[in-house]
Amino acid sequence: MGQLDLDAKIRIEHFIESGEMPADPENSGIFNLIGEGGTTGAESRVDRLKEVLEAGMELLEAAKGPGLNLLNVAGHTGLIIALATCLRQYVGYHVEHALREGDTPEATRAWATVALAMMGPALTLMGAVRREMAGEATWKSRLGNLCIASAALGGSVAAVLTGAASKVFPALTGGVVYIMARAVAQSFFPLKDNAGPANAASTAVTAAAYGAGQFALAELGKVMPLSGPARAAGELGHDFGADAIQAGLNALGMVADVATLIVCKSWHVLSPQRGLDSVFSDPESLQQVALEVRAGVQWPTRTQLADAFVNVAGVRLSFGHTLTLFLGAIAAILSESQFGDDTQGHMLNGCFAIMMTVLYFPLIFANLKQTGNTYTLQETTTS
Repeated sequence: MGQLDLDAKIRIEHFIESGEMPADPENSGIFNLIGEGGTTGAESRVDRLKEVLEAGMELLEAAKGPGLNLLNVAGHTGLIIALATCLRQYVGYHVEHALREGDTPEATRAWATVALAMMGPALTLMGAVRREMAGEATWKSRLGNLCIASAALGGSVAAVLTGAASKVFPALTGGVVYIMARAVAQSFFPLKDNAGPANAASTAVTAAAYGAGQFALAELGKVMPLSGPARAAGELGHDFGADAIQAGLNALGMVADVATLIVCKSWHVLSPQRGLDSVFSDPESLQQVALEVRAGVQWPTRTQLADAFVNVAGVRLSFGHTLTLFLGAIAAILSESQFGDDTQGHMLNGCFAIMMTVLYFPLIFANLKQTGNTYTLQETTTS
């Protein structure tokens, strides 16, 4: 128990015994609630104890909403990401192992990498056409699709020019399995929130936090055992424990990302404009609308499946493949430099964090829909 907890305990016991409120009740939330009730100065000790218990229950009730939201995010996102990551690492390991045993020529691996890398931009283009046909496209979604698809194409060129294309095929294959596994899971078990759409401010704050968090996790991952294709490249046997560690780190980062984005979208400081016909347009009414995040179960419609496997999956594939291709190219360039291995690792992780921060904007904006001023529970889409 900390000093603040001890001080609060002493104040509460003093109030119960004597009926005297502390000199500065605003420093303790429970006394604020007791004072609001207008029943301070109750004559009996039992009455004062009852007031304290009722105020405590109000505090717990106030914390239940955010706690339930966080539980839904952690349970839904954490479980799906952890399982999908384990599958990605397992597939990546065996693809790398098979390529090494088969002695596949580097040129063949390079062309296979380029072909697989085009999957993301192709799906992104199809998704953009779907949005236009449905009248749901916005200038942000158009720009986001263009940027993320162009980045994937640029990554392919960079990987080919630096010779990295022949080395990243297993990682790209695992990435496809990872994204499609997420699409399947999130089609049947969506996470929905009423925070409204993302804007530039909320996305910028989330992108900065996401990049910083991913850099920290990447640095932490350097001291963890090798996992996935890296184990096969090092001629090590497959290790589910190492995959589980990688899955846990990835799930932690994604839970933090989803929670941060939802909070930023719902915070009136970052998202002040909610529409003139919405209670969000009145700052005094803002507190009347509680943030709600819920994981659910559904039998997806054709439209929902198309959204998951074309629009969302296409953008996520382009995002993931861009990172893999550019990082492979940067690693190839650094390997020919005079920097030590540790310095190269830090530089590579720094580039990784910067790229994730920059690409986060098209990743989020590409899936924005033109939906008007509706703020019911809508499916949460993030990285």
